Amino acid sequence: MNTKYPLLWSALSLALGVVLYDTFPSFFMRWPWVFLLAAGCFLLLSFLFRRKRGLLPMVIFLCILTAGMGRMFLADRYYEQQSSWAAGSEGRWTGIVKEAPSVNRDGDAYARYYTELESITYSDGVEKSLSGTAFVYDTHPEKLYGTGDSISVTGKMTAVRIYKNPGKIDLEGRYRSRRLMGRIYPQEPEKIHFLGESGEYRAGRLADEIKGKLESWFKPYMDPLRLHILMTLLFGGNYNEIPEYIMTSFSATGIIHILSVSGSHVALLFGFLYFLGKWLHLPKKLVVGGSIVLVLFYALLSGLVPPVIRAAVMGILSVGGVFLEREKTSLNLLGAAVAGMLLWDPFYLYDVSFQLSVGASAGILLFYRPLMGELSRISFLPRWVKEGVALSTAAQVLTIPVMLYDFHTFPLYFIPANLFVTPFLEWVIIAGLVAAAAAPVCLPLSGGILHGADYLLWAGLHLNLHLSSWPGAQVQTGGLTMVQILLYYVTVGICYFKKEIFSIPKRMYGALLLWGSLLGLTFFFYITRPEWVVYCPDLGPDQGAVLVTGEHKILYYKGGSIPSHTSDWEWKSILGYEGIFDADILILNLEDVKEPLPLTLPVPVKEIWVTGGRAKEKTPRLLQGFEGKIRALSKSRLRLGRLSFVTNGSSWLLSEEDRGVYLSGRRGMEKMSFPAHTLWIASGRKNGAGIREEEMDRVKAEAVVYGGSRLSSSFEDVDLFEFKNYQAANVYREGMQTASFRHKWELESTSWL
Repeated sequence: MNTKYPLLWSALSLALGVVLYDTFPSFFMRWPWVFLLAAGCFLLLSFLFRRKRGLLPMVIFLCILTAGMGRMFLADRYYEQQSSWAAGSEGRWTGIVKEAPSVNRDGDAYARYYTELESITYSDGVEKSLSGTAFVYDTHPEKLYGTGDSISVTGKMTAVRIYKNPGKIDLEGRYRSRRLMGRIYPQEPEKIHFLGESGEYRAGRLADEIKGKLESWFKPYMDPLRLHILMTLLFGGNYNEIPEYIMTSFSATGIIHILSVSGSHVALLFGFLYFLGKWLHLPKKLVVGGSIVLVLFYALLSGLVPPVIRAAVMGILSVGGVFLEREKTSLNLLGAAVAGMLLWDPFYLYDVSFQLSVGASAGILLFYRPLMGELSRISFLPRWVKEGVALSTAAQVLTIPVMLYDFHTFPLYFIPANLFVTPFLEWVIIAGLVAAAAAPVCLPLSGGILHGADYLLWAGLHLNLHLSSWPGAQVQTGGLTMVQILLYYVTVGICYFKKEIFSIPKRMYGALLLWGSLLGLTFFFYITRPEWVVYCPDLGPDQGAVLVTGEHKILYYKGGSIPSHTSDWEWKSILGYEGIFDADILILNLEDVKEPLPLTLPVPVKEIWVTGGRAKEKTPRLLQGFEGKIRALSKSRLRLGRLSFVTNGSSWLLSEEDRGVYLSGRRGMEKMSFPAHTLWIASGRKNGAGIREEEMDRVKAEAVVYGGSRLSSSFEDVDLFEFKNYQAANVYREGMQTASFRHKWELESTSWL
């Protein structure tokens, strides 16, 4: 272990302890984590009595690893103390709003309140105290309530539903961090009632009031749309107030991070205060002290979300290093900030904004100077271009696997965007901060600054929209597997530490062996990929499947009776993660759909085949802009290359030679002979009727995947399949399933390889 960066290694050890406990909680509950502490004490005694100084880093590592496991243990116990028994209860709920509401004014308008629950009163008058939080929704928002307001609402709490699919932002960690139990929707025509100010969360309430006052001051001087964007640039949040096309353009150019308060905002603030203090000839200690106070105040206004906390803590540590006149490396400061945040809340480790923020900061600190050294050889490039390219590239090096896993695309034009768009937006941020400081003193001066900021923001937005419209702005890549992620980071590590590694033969051979092994595994998994693969994601009330053969990609979507936006988002996410960016056929089963589905076309398809209803009535959004062929089918037989399709207007059989996929609907396929190797994707039947044993015996499936229903019959069916020694899984209970065919069908949960 390199002792040059003790705080950085401490943060990594702490994070490893958190992951180990969270991954294997039952193991460490059975063999208490104190065992590792005892091992650390043994090594410490060995060091003291045998004077083996080389053991000291191992002692420290084990102690910090144990501390990370213990901190996660305490966080887990604290989460379990909430009133989770209240999920599913119905009554009158009272609570305190913890933060400003999230408001959506487009489409299905709503206001969502993150609420600390206090009590529930049942219909018989019994009242019980509560511990935990919930999202309270106002579907007809007329008046908005603020942080610290006490509210009450009558309705039923539905438990938080975590869709168990890979390749997306980890919402479970975020919900556990916030002790979230469920969602409460008011009973019609019931509304949310205001009970008064609670006196709680005064700091958050003051921050909301200050931001509201600033927005009212800024409003006469800026375009309404750009005002919302300015407030987001300054303090984060307000994402629902920004049109989707603008958010998409920021994502396409890879600079969406600037809409969240991060290290760049704190650096701009420190830089501005430093030059202001130097211009006014203020004492150094006064500038440093004032900067720390203002950064804390700015972090409070920005909501104290993980990247804000990390940026503020690291900024304060940096200023503290200057104040104490001690030499501290930036990597150590980053390690201190990360370790402090994980000790405060270990669930931060699973927050994607935290991961990207820390990864980008570490990438800049590690790779900026080496990249500048390489670019300095190009004499014709101006220095500002070299610095911009080196900075934007360094920030991406360590975050690429995270971006590909969560978003499945790579922004191709992130360098031009950082060179030409980001400077506009940074000057807008500086102008906004100056205008905010000047507004209470001289509003006309603030207005003049805002006029200039409005023009700069207009130019930056239009330039970014232009860049995002270029061909190939976002390269669709799919998510990386665990082996590919390890291969990537090992490659980066070998390139960075090449001098240290290749100077010692043992290190060189070990590094090359590890790199070659990972490369060989990647190649092995590629050449031994199965002939057919079927992905069955968890889509809640809906059901989906993707058949990938060597020649074709077939999508299947069976809509449920309850419209769900989340199912549509999950469908798109899993297709992107698995690298499905086009398909030959989309099969729609609409027989259970009662209301129009908010389903959109996830990827380009050549044809849409529909059974069980009219697509124009039940999936109107899906057909918007679709120019391919749509077939409404009842009893039919079709072919696509060597693939054979048979349907009775409800169920489908897709087959080729001796293998097939049976997609069962309300009505089973009678008098049908099934291939010897059949995968059965089952779903709920009309009126909750389950699968009959005769049908099981007739299909003789090698594996069965059940999903798309919360009905008890779905679980009973799985139990029956298992009783008859079938491979069976329920995606609603067990998460996404991957079925692969080599010589027979095999089921596995989410594939990491």
